[in-house]
Amino acid sequence: MTKNSNHQPASKNKNHSHDNSNNGQHNANSKQHSHSASSSKAPPKARQHPMAQTTTSWHISITSLAIISRLLILFLQLVANLLIPDHDAGVFVAPRDPSAPSGKLDGILQTLFGGLHRWDAQYFLHISEHGYSYENTLAFFPLFPFIIKIMTTSLGGTTEIVSYRELSLVLAILLNQVFFVLAAKALYRLSNLVLGNKKKSELAVILFCFNPSSIFFSAPYTESLYAWLSFTVMAQCIDDINSVFITIPLSLSILCRSNGILNIGFLLFFTARRILSQNSFHNIICIGSKLFSILIIIIFHYGIVQVYYYYLFCFDQKFSFPAHVKDYGMVNGLVLAGNKTATSSPWCSNFLPLSYSYVQSHYWDVGFMKYYQIKQLPNFLLALPVIYLILSNSYKYIIENWDYCARLGLFRVNKKQVKCMKSYDRLAFPFLAHGLFLTLFSVLFVHIQVTTRMVASSSPLLYWFAAEYFTGDRAFIKRQVIRKLSRQVQSGTESCSHVENHVDLSEIFDFRFMNFKQQAILVYFISYVFVGTVLFSNFLPWT
Repeated sequence: MTKNSNHQPASKNKNHSHDNSNNGQHNANSKQHSHSASSSKAPPKARQHPMAQTTTSWHISITSLAIISRLLILFLQLVANLLIPDHDAGVFVAPRDPSAPSGKLDGILQTLFGGLHRWDAQYFLHISEHGYSYENTLAFFPLFPFIIKIMTTSLGGTTEIVSYRELSLVLAILLNQVFFVLAAKALYRLSNLVLGNKKKSELAVILFCFNPSSIFFSAPYTESLYAWLSFTVMAQCIDDINSVFITIPLSLSILCRSNGILNIGFLLFFTARRILSQNSFHNIICIGSKLFSILIIIIFHYGIVQVYYYYLFCFDQKFSFPAHVKDYGMVNGLVLAGNKTATSSPWCSNFLPLSYSYVQSHYWDVGFMKYYQIKQLPNFLLALPVIYLILSNSYKYIIENWDYCARLGLFRVNKKQVKCMKSYDRLAFPFLAHGLFLTLFSVLFVHIQVTTRMVASSSPLLYWFAAEYFTGDRAFIKRQVIRKLSRQVQSGTESCSHVENHVDLSEIFDFRFMNFKQQAILVYFISYVFVGTVLFSNFLPWT
């Protein structure tokens, strides 16, 4: 695989054989033309495109790009929170002790970051401070609030300078900036492994950094942490399925989000592929034994959490919650931990006493097509772009690779079909199945507006499919030729070499040379970044 900086020379062969869009922007050739030959052909073309004349490559590290995108979100929420009054959404607001003195920096921190302390962030920070005090908090898995609690407590908790809540808010935001950078790097690694195309991998990371659910990756939510863990699991399954270290990110992803259990599917799929490629029965037994051991460890970690939930809400016992926490629960009719009655927490009597499905159904009215109401039409429209991108491109993949999909990507197809398939096609099936299941499940069962952030943080498909619109179209190649031609005219040489773990922003922001679909993708991503941040930071419906 050649690096995407080694551009084609601007010669008479402008209609070169670049019909294969995945390779059209990466083939490296030596500099065979002279400066005089370039200048005799190129200036008329360059003068026809004044923007292309002045545009140069803009390489930036993935770390810098991710940090810049997070700083943009922090700035937007600050401005929106200052200029727009908060909406009274009538939802859970974590109780505070009215008699506790405020820290000296509380007001400043609330002004700077208060716009991120909205919706589910209230639950996560409450859990980090008071634990699972109410039954409805069981909808949120423990890893993220547990990390916040450890860090906040280690820094002293409540002090004269800052109170516990504000300190945990700041730490949660800072942690998510770190997790987001790690997630971007993990996505880049995963994209290179699956797509086999540097340019498409770069575009996927750029789109991730400015994804439609960006606000949730900065606020005290699990999106950034979960994306990092999930992309790491996926990459590890491809890169080295033999490593037992895959147990760590896989177990943590399950303790982070409910849909983390689906990540086991990647482990099973790539292990099955490896087993099917073996000729030795002994090797098959060894692989199966290792898989069984990993699954036992994962189930054990998940089981500990469920046992803890059962301990909290399935017995009548005394817990020392602060008075304001108890009062808030009584006023709002919430089931307090340790207050088990004959009618409360019916999930405790199930054969498998798992709380999650009951809590989602009882407190959030989650169920099959329960959200299909006329008043929810705006939320369906908001989720429509991501649903369309996933479903339409998944359908296209299945139609083009029907025999391969019918074999679940595990069993070999004939050599002729293999030659027609790109490397992406051969590796994409488990990712397509995972992303398609998440999308359909969201459409049919959960609150539809959650679809965007669930897909954006759980699956790379959104970014790969969106990147395909830019790299898989001849208009993009034509734009590339114009850009390269103008660079060579100015300097007499080709552009600077590619830098590893850097992305080139110049092409994706050439808005004037894009077709309608490419423009629509960018407008969708960028507009949702702005609109979502403004709505979320003022308790308006963006959850």
